[in-house]
Amino acid sequence: MHNIAYIGLGSNMGNSQETLTQVIADLDANPDIQVFARSSLYRTDPVGNVDQDQFVNAVIKIGTTLTPDALLHVLHELEQKYHRVRTVHWGPRTLDLDIELYNDVTLQTQALDIPHREMFNRLFVLVPLLDVLDPMHPRYQQVTQAATDLAGQQYIAKIDATS
Repeated sequence: MHNIAYIGLGSNMGNSQETLTQVIADLDANPDIQVFARSSLYRTDPVGNVDQDQFVNAVIKIGTTLTPDALLHVLHELEQKYHRVRTVHWGPRTLDLDIELYNDVTLQTQALDIPHREMFNRLFVLVPLLDVLDPMHPRYQQVTQAATDLAGQQYIAKIDATS
């Protein structure tokens, strides 16, 4: 598991907390992926001016033998397993999985941007990412600064384990 990736998870349809917990277990069961750390769960407001329920978001740190493209394929298969339907851009979804960081790779292809193109604009990624991001990671300061800059501009609240 020589590659380290950070995966953003989100859901606002169905039992979102249960969905994220199960997806993390599904990823950890994949022989090419090992989940090293999981952030707290956070309740967040949706972005994109679409009328919809709040999201539950998290970030996990994984080790993987997969390339970024192969990892993206696994994530898309899981979204399908959990009945993700792409009808409204930034709309409601049972599951959203994004590769936020992969090693210290910068990658831009038609299918994939690493770091994720919206990552530094979204507290629902930055705050949980800081739960699991190694302070020695080359992007740690950039993530911390972006989270500080956005503080108070977007709603995010840690979900109590009993709620």
